[in-house]
Amino acid sequence: RRAAPLLVVLFCAGLLVVMAVLRPFPDAGAEPELHDALVGADTDPTGAYMVIDNSGGSDTLLSVSSPAAEQVVLQQRQGATDTEPGELVTVEELSIRGFDETRLQPGGDQILLDGLVRPLTVGDKVELTLDFERAGTVTVEAQVQTYDEIARILLPPRLRIPDQSNSTSTTTTAPSTP
Repeated sequence: RRAAPLLVVLFCAGLLVVMAVLRPFPDAGAEPELHDALVGADTDPTGAYMVIDNSGGSDTLLSVSSPAAEQVVLQQRQGATDTEPGELVTVEELSIRGFDETRLQPGGDQILLDGLVRPLTVGDKVELTLDFERAGTVTVEAQVQTYDEIARILLPPRLRIPDQSNSTSTTTTAPSTP
């Protein structure tokens, strides 16, 4: 009877080791769903933005390609603080958090399309093919919009520039080059 608690602990520890070896619960696969895919109009280079809803495990965005541009690169906002905007840096990959939403939006991480094969105007459609490490290839059709419209759709209200239709118009700046 005195050894009973010790036996219970040893049994539970053994059970945990067996469970760890057998792995009865597979890793949650990444399941990215892309929406609000938008591309900036009238600039070269231009930014591409979207929301990536990942209802699965973590993943990595390895690359993006598009027939609309000669070069497509991933850019990440680095060094941003409450008082400094930081800078966009070209990166090899972007982390996509599991069971979360990743926003590629003006002022944050983005996809940069450089060397457009033709000018992009509002209303055009641009095909983007995203290559994820775990989820594989996902293609989305992005709509070309003005940067003001992209900001209206993707940015939370506290980050939007107020409408100044009574005075001079405000425009959101185009993305930086790689």
